[in-house]
Amino acid sequence: MTVPELRTERLLLRAWTGSDADAEATYAVLSHDEVWRWLGADPKPCPDVEAARRTCLRWAEIDSGPQGLWAIETPGMDGVPVQPCGTALVVTLPRSDGAPSDALEIGWHLHPSAWGHGIATEAAHRLVQHAREHGVRRLHAVVYEGNARSMAVCDRLGMTRLGPTDEWYGTTFVDHVLDL
Repeated sequence: MTVPELRTERLLLRAWTGSDADAEATYAVLSHDEVWRWLGADPKPCPDVEAARRTCLRWAEIDSGPQGLWAIETPGMDGVPVQPCGTALVVTLPRSDGAPSDALEIGWHLHPSAWGHGIATEAAHRLVQHAREHGVRRLHAVVYEGNARSMAVCDRLGMTRLGPTDEWYGTTFVDHVLDL
């Protein structure tokens, strides 16, 4: 099974595949210095296209109700190439203590060439709608302190900033919540 295709006025959110185009797009995002340093508990750049392909295939396996990782394409945007420019996600948020978690995280990571066009916010709004349609009551976004762009997306989504916490991923993030 794959995540459902979701659309906005300008965007297509679709399942990731192991295709060359998806692997190369993922590598371009996850190896970019301005992106990888904000991702995960122990940020590291993606080493090569084959590692990116394995990541795409792992992402394609996450599909459970509201959860999934979507490739973001921009077919409705003039002057922006139609290829995956990033990822939007809703996934289980792992607790630092290893205890089971039913908290869901919303997130995004885009190539810098896609920044400043409202793509992350538009994709995230569509995922909020998708989560509501599946009965989700609350979404978290965890953002490293200093990641002003992601903090701004959280603000545009209307999320409440709870402040720094080490509850998730075994590291300190600024936690945001959106009650649906």
